[in-house]
Amino acid sequence: MRKLVFRGARPLAYTKWKYLFENGRLGDYLSVLSSYQNEDGGFGHNIECNNWNPDSSPYTVCIALDYLDAAGNYVDSNNAMVAGIIKYLASGAHMTENGWVGMQGIPSNNDHSHLPWFHYDPKKATEADIGVTKRLSDFILKYADRDSDIYQKAAALKAKYEQCGQTLLNGIPDYDPASFDPASFDPEAWPFWKPLPVYFVGSPESACYPALKNVVDMNLDKIVETLRNTDELHINPEDEVMEWEKNNPHPDGKKWSGYEQTIGNYYWGAHNIASDMDMLRKFGRLDFQLPVNLSNY
Repeated sequence: MRKLVFRGARPLAYTKWKYLFENGRLGDYLSVLSSYQNEDGGFGHNIECNNWNPDSSPYTVCIALDYLDAAGNYVDSNNAMVAGIIKYLASGAHMTENGWVGMQGIPSNNDHSHLPWFHYDPKKATEADIGVTKRLSDFILKYADRDSDIYQKAAALKAKYEQCGQTLLNGIPDYDPASFDPASFDPEAWPFWKPLPVYFVGSPESACYPALKNVVDMNLDKIVETLRNTDELHINPEDEVMEWEKNNPHPDGKKWSGYEQTIGNYYWGAHNIASDMDMLRKFGRLDFQLPVNLSNY
């Protein structure tokens, strides 16, 4: 796994790996993460591997927050990156009365390489993405000044959606946990686009962990099996890409899968290895042998 991450990861996943598993410097990791932050305080620049729009958006800020979570309690409201995010959210960019728009509500996505789920939809630009809104509201309530306007807005939005199950889960926005049953997890039949139960639970400290422990263990076993059988980062064969393009025609007659997306998918491979290893770490499951003996490096 280490060799695959070192060969295929961009600096963001590489420094995250070093920090989590090899006593790397947190400052190095946060410095790389901050390089994706724009002057307005938001994030862009392909921080989401399949969206090459350099502009800030609420959804890509959420992706940055996922990376920031790896730093744990070492980051507080005095951190310049956190202050920048608060500034961006307080600006009201891409925000409606009901919250922030989602990943299809950003017009400039269409000016850059992206996959279909980032293609601009004028209707989506007028609607709040509840998952994104809840994620950003929680961040604001944790870090913003209680007397600020954006804190008051976030508190109101938090209350508005308190009883709503929709959430941002494992990068999938507006996902409703009620629409899938983690207890029915079958590692051989679970659709690739559904969040894995282990990411829904998050950690052994989760309130829902006791009821789903057997499912989580099965999910973690499958992750271990997958890692053991991974000896190279996966690149989709050309015939599969062409078939996918045929089944997902671009509205402007273009191809979705340019060279940027090939690079992006390669980045995803290393990112997913680091994320799965991190999840195994959280559940105390780093007690297995990989094809690569880390003691040799």
